[in-house]
Amino acid sequence: MKQYYRLDFYVPTTQVGVVRNAVLEAGGGRLGHYTFVAWEGAGRGQRMVPGVFGQPGNVIAADEVKVEIVVSEDHLQSAVDALIAKHPAEQPVFCYFPVGIGFPPEDDVE
Repeated sequence: MKQYYRLDFYVPTTQVGVVRNAVLEAGGGRLGHYTFVAWEGAGRGQRMVPGVFGQPGNVIAADEVKVEIVVSEDHLQSAVDALIAKHPAEQPVFCYFPVGIGFPPEDDVE
């Protein structure tokens, strides 16, 4: 059975479609016979960083969406590369970790 990871990232609400779709088109969100599988939840994030989101030393808050996408090991690097390329932040906040998948191995198809 393939190894899967859950890729979680935060993106401004105005850019969620662009970033999410780039990750999905790079191979994320494929699970058995399903494609473009993703979960989103809206929230508010804050950070103190220089760059596109604010000035150094200022804490800023923004409406964001947390996106969770399951990615097979063989597509993980391309999914992360797509996330970084399309995300509006200089250093996107994301993480990935191995997960177990709740379907039989015979359903594990490309």
